[in-house]
Amino acid sequence: MALYKYIAARPGKSPEEIVIDGDNEKEALAKLRRRGMIPVRFLGVDGDAGKRLLWRGGKPDVFEFTRQLSPLLSANIQLEQALAIISEGAGEKVQKDFVNSLRQGLHEGKKLSEMVRSYGSLFPDYYANLIESGEETGCLPEVTVELYKFMQESKELKGFIVSSSIYPIVIFCVVLVVSVVLFTVFVPHFSQIFADMGKELPGSMQILNNIGGVLGWLWWLLPLLGVGGWFLGKYYFGEAEWKKIIGGFLIRLPVAGRIMVDLEICRYLRTLAILIGNHVEIIRTVRIAGKVVSNPVIAAGFEGIDRRLKGGEKLSATLKDNEFLPRSAASMLRVGEESGQVGEMLDNIAGNLESDTRQKIKRALSLFEPLVIILLAVIVLGVVVAIFVAMMEINSVSSGGGQI
Repeated sequence: MALYKYIAARPGKSPEEIVIDGDNEKEALAKLRRRGMIPVRFLGVDGDAGKRLLWRGGKPDVFEFTRQLSPLLSANIQLEQALAIISEGAGEKVQKDFVNSLRQGLHEGKKLSEMVRSYGSLFPDYYANLIESGEETGCLPEVTVELYKFMQESKELKGFIVSSSIYPIVIFCVVLVVSVVLFTVFVPHFSQIFADMGKELPGSMQILNNIGGVLGWLWWLLPLLGVGGWFLGKYYFGEAEWKKIIGGFLIRLPVAGRIMVDLEICRYLRTLAILIGNHVEIIRTVRIAGKVVSNPVIAAGFEGIDRRLKGGEKLSATLKDNEFLPRSAASMLRVGEESGQVGEMLDNIAGNLESDTRQKIKRALSLFEPLVIILLAVIVLGVVVAIFVAMMEINSVSSGGGQI
């Protein structure tokens, strides 16, 4: 999504410079006209704004910025004054420069959502859309509070995944290192004993030697094939189609695929809940929420919802047949529509799904640990048995030679 710069004017007012985001110029013009502005001159595409605004030596902390901003706006402090307060309390130069840049943009007449978009990947995909919805509806303080809660929950979930994964990953790395050492150092050294004796290797040791030989060159070939295959697939299929292929592969993975789907659905439902709870128009809501889904296969399941809503269908009906949503979601949402509590119901559905996802992650990691330990035990047992058989053969040969 690029940033399109225009000189535009509202009826009866002087022209001003404005930046509009859009997938193309046609979409940017449509957004401009929806704001009641008449384009006077096109200034070009501003695709390097984010690069100019990011400083060398570190990145600003967006989560900390949102945490400080939300209570200030909720206390009815003006945005410019809130930014000044945050700037005064910023301990790091990068953070202070970041906030001062936002203040400068406000003085130049830019909107906060426009400046957020100019930072590109620094902010989450949904951030600018939610801020813009708050600006247009006059609910920026409420949206900022919900946005902070959303980011906090996402951060806690990521922290839970990382902390829960540390022990299994350490065990897996230990298994990997032990296996490589066994097959590439210990087994060849033992095989050399047979070679020095002029004896033929037993079948079990030949198998272990072959495995060690494969591991000797596989450690560098696999990453090379992975990187080469990625770029080859991207070149052959095209970037968009390749993302769909990878996305489809990921969601079909056993256990992990379902967890990835649930995490994406949580983000989608949370976004819907925030926007609907702040009285954003439903068509715009589903369009914004669709953009927060990163997996293109899952995102395709939400395409066309805006058209069906325009046709008179309710949101629960449009989501009923979606294969990625929990079966109970549409039914619960229908109850929320009947009671006039759609936002609260969506928030409850997302909360329940997130809780279930945590349990799935915990179970998957709990299952992964013993599986890795069993794998290590099998590998070590295989090597020990193969060496034991080889030693028995050496003893039998030596005993036979003594009798002759």
